[in-house]
Amino acid sequence: MSSSGAPKDEQGGARGRLKVTAGVASILAALLTGYAALDALDAVPGVLTVVPTSGGTPPPSLSGTAPRALDISGLDTRAPVPKKIAPVVDKAFKDSGFKGKIGTDIRDAATGEVLYAKGENTGRTPASVTKVLTSAAALGALGADHTFTTAARLDSAEDGSGSLALVGGGDVMLGKGESKPGAVNGRAGLGTLAENTARELKHRGVEKVEVYADVSRYTGPRFSKDWDRSDIELGFITNLDPLMVHMGSKTGELKAPRTPEPARDALRDFADALTKNGIEVSVRNPDAQTEQPQEEAAPLHPEDAEGDGAEQQDQTPAVLAEVQSAPVSSLVRHALQHSDNIVSEVLGREVALARGAEASESSAPAEVLRQLGDMDIDTGDIRLFDTSGLSYKNRISPHDLTGVIVAAAQSDDSLSQLIPGMPVGGLNGTLIHRYGEGGAAGSVSAKTGTLATVASLSGTVVTADGRLLAFSMMTEGAVGGAREAIDAAVTGLAKCGCR
Repeated sequence: MSSSGAPKDEQGGARGRLKVTAGVASILAALLTGYAALDALDAVPGVLTVVPTSGGTPPPSLSGTAPRALDISGLDTRAPVPKKIAPVVDKAFKDSGFKGKIGTDIRDAATGEVLYAKGENTGRTPASVTKVLTSAAALGALGADHTFTTAARLDSAEDGSGSLALVGGGDVMLGKGESKPGAVNGRAGLGTLAENTARELKHRGVEKVEVYADVSRYTGPRFSKDWDRSDIELGFITNLDPLMVHMGSKTGELKAPRTPEPARDALRDFADALTKNGIEVSVRNPDAQTEQPQEEAAPLHPEDAEGDGAEQQDQTPAVLAEVQSAPVSSLVRHALQHSDNIVSEVLGREVALARGAEASESSAPAEVLRQLGDMDIDTGDIRLFDTSGLSYKNRISPHDLTGVIVAAAQSDDSLSQLIPGMPVGGLNGTLIHRYGEGGAAGSVSAKTGTLATVASLSGTVVTADGRLLAFSMMTEGAVGGAREAIDAAVTGLAKCGCR
């Protein structure tokens, strides 16, 4: 294993009970009825259009809880394993006329047996399938149920005035208003945080505060040198802060330009909400990008707010209120379904923090790979320079990528959330307009990856005989023709028994 200083780590693949079934497709379809997310025809990474499927009815909110693998009955491993899939795959690529480079690895998900491989050990630019690695590492390092906390911390108070920090804890899907318990985007609301904070301030006799954003959780450059700054306005990415409203979207919509200063804008939203709740507010250094914490805050306890506020004030920082994000399993599903670069980059930084490293541009990719190695997933010669796939420098081989899918299919723990979080062919996410015809709809769960000259797909497909296969197909060349070839090959696997 190698990456930005990451050591090579030869590990075996994980083994366990197979927990993924064709039923995943129906579960996700039920959750996403009327909701469609289109990755701009998957021609570029990360831009989304959210539209109702019919009748002009607004789409319902995406459920905050991903389907859990433990609730899905195990696939019958007695289903026959296909042995003659080479003709199906070879014919699909030949008939498509695709002339670019191809790398393919197809395995039986239950056993890890290689059924077809071609150019499988060559590292290729993966594009957004990089998010498969990041998501797997996040599930392993953080756990499916982990949440991120955004807090209001009173640093000091005197004579009815105080210094208040809005502390970024890694939730970049904050809402402006009230918290929405059933949502993913907007699960935690700055309006709710401000209301609870104002109540505590008044109880302490504090009526006026100077607020600032503490975004010291993340260190180093906020924007990778491998990214294009024009992508901020295009909506693909922005400067990375541990504090954002709706991933920095200027409109709150998924398909929208991003603000270049998400933490600053979130602070202003919080200040406005405090004002509405009767607190006089001034913003410290409103154009500053970062602020350092004054000292470690003490948690709020009932005794902290007893008695007359003016008499009880001291200089001990105290957390006045908190709001919690959706769980990691839901954030992973969002990142995979919508190919969200910002959420994926944040998850990479949070993996680094969970492993005791700094949350920086350089440490996140390295720690993602180290985490996968610690999960007994062979990362081979993977090279990562970001955790979203925007960097053309990333290199992943089909063999190493499929190893992650196999490990997830066999997992009994948080990693089992990976495949149920992926887009399902013909039904949702970036695969909603793929596999709708030809008999493969609902049988394919996979992550797309597309850059200007790269097309990739990695996930699972259920054969006509009911056997679950794990696969990765990576191409370099004309994107349109490559996608057609990949789709024809995967559709062929779904329709055949190939015994």
